[in-house]
Amino acid sequence: MVYICPMEERTVVYNTEEDPMVISEYGRNVQKMVEQVMTIKDRIERTRLAEAIVEVMISLNPQIKELDNYEQKLWDHLYIISDYKLDVDGPYPKPEPENVNRTPEPVPYKDELIKFRFYGRNLQQMVEQAAAMEDSEMKTALINYIASFMVNTSRNWNDENLDNNAVINHLNTLSKGQLSLDPGDLEIHIEHRARRPKPNNKKKKKKK
Repeated sequence: MVYICPMEERTVVYNTEEDPMVISEYGRNVQKMVEQVMTIKDRIERTRLAEAIVEVMISLNPQIKELDNYEQKLWDHLYIISDYKLDVDGPYPKPEPENVNRTPEPVPYKDELIKFRFYGRNLQQMVEQAAAMEDSEMKTALINYIASFMVNTSRNWNDENLDNNAVINHLNTLSKGQLSLDPGDLEIHIEHRARRPKPNNKKKKKKK
């Protein structure tokens, strides 16, 4: 018979019980090294050890060398890990916390949804521009170009053949009713798709 002895009770210390890591890429040991250097009273010795820590950070994260001004970034990271309390004669000025923690300004996006996503936002903007134009040959040419693009796009991507009535309905919707056209008003140019060669499944006969 095989007896399984119960494991002895042990006190396990998880990382969740320790201080959270400021920059996880360098690991907890680097953070402890920085904390230890901050306790050294001699400024020259602090600076020398800080330079050694930067070399350790490079070895732990070598891909940082691919970045521009990577040495300054490493020193910035060193100050950030120390909560900006490390006082040494580094080669770069200490970064300001408000600049590091500054939230970037949000990128403005249009709230208006695209009516027909398969046409794209650019075409919708072109329709709006055409609707705002006064009646002219330029406006007629632009509308015909837009209509041709809509038909060819539907044929190439959706494998759907739009007739003039469907195109007019789409133009009316995209222009919010500003473009009211008749089917005979459109001159649509159809792009002829190249035929794909049929696969040749016949096996070549071996010569005797």
